[in-house]
Amino acid sequence: MLERVRQFIKANPWRLATIVTGVALLVSVAGLVMARQPEDGGTATDTTIGQAQPGETVPAGEDGPSLDVDPNAPTQGLGSAYVSVKVDNAPGARPQVGLAGIPLLVEYPVEGGITRFTALVNRDVTGVVGPVRSLRPVDADLLPALAPFVVSTGGQPFVVQDAAATGLNMMDAQLFEMFTTGDNPDPVHNLFLLLEELFAAVGESPPLGDGLPAGVFPGGSPATEITLPFESVIYRYENDEYVRYDGGSPFEVLDAIGGSPQPLSHDTVVVLFVAERSAGYTDGNDVPVTTFDVVGVGDLLVFDDGEVVEGTWLRGAQEDGYRFFDGEGASFGLPPGRVYLSLVPRGLEVGYQ
Repeated sequence: MLERVRQFIKANPWRLATIVTGVALLVSVAGLVMARQPEDGGTATDTTIGQAQPGETVPAGEDGPSLDVDPNAPTQGLGSAYVSVKVDNAPGARPQVGLAGIPLLVEYPVEGGITRFTALVNRDVTGVVGPVRSLRPVDADLLPALAPFVVSTGGQPFVVQDAAATGLNMMDAQLFEMFTTGDNPDPVHNLFLLLEELFAAVGESPPLGDGLPAGVFPGGSPATEITLPFESVIYRYENDEYVRYDGGSPFEVLDAIGGSPQPLSHDTVVVLFVAERSAGYTDGNDVPVTTFDVVGVGDLLVFDDGEVVEGTWLRGAQEDGYRFFDGEGASFGLPPGRVYLSLVPRGLEVGYQ
């Protein structure tokens, strides 16, 4: 099995995710995650800008801030050896499995008023993760800085091709030995990744980017409750960690399929304010699909140890990692721990107190 996986990765790094003929569950998943092609036949726009050089002012575009680049900014960090796993966050997919304790969890809104997670895992994470879902247009710009491998159920052909063109190693449900099913009666929310099988197959791989900046959190103003503009999500600082609540109740995940529930919590919460724009197509319900500019510069909130720093994020090009600057323009990084990263469209409010 491992040799088959290695051959697949080597021969098909950009191959569109398709589901093995005759496996009814996987066929159902693929059919539901593939939306219509853009009516104009276009593809998602590449948002890469030129590489920022020390001392250069990098524009953010319309309504965005600009920033003088600090040549001493930290550039190596949390994304150096991970596999990214696209994880469903529709109500029918909850409680998810395997999200507690992962190094980095990314969340951003998708059409229909829901969000999608990306779980960044390394070899310290065991068990299963899921339910696994499809790629989104933003992933081609976001993921190269975070992980050399991405696991999904596929996606629109041009979305998969754009992500693969960055050098990401695409792994999907065609490698069905890496997946298992759970006990969710809806097959759309019932495909899970076996991490032991995954890591045995991929071996060691160099990183594609530097991820999030590592360093020392400078400390800021007190902030022990964070309100995000997604559904009714709140993070509360309790017992030295940020615990996620939804609708006033703890947001619980499972430690295994059919396992024990546990709260979802993180050591650090990061909010990147990003420009939102059309991805150029609609989903199966004719709802416009959007994407986000995650390369450039924008406003930033970082919460750690019950405090918040307001600042600016900077990323010069698609292959670069992020750099963080406080309100005085001084660079800083994130301390070790479990990080939650939220992409919030500009114009939406993130409340904290």
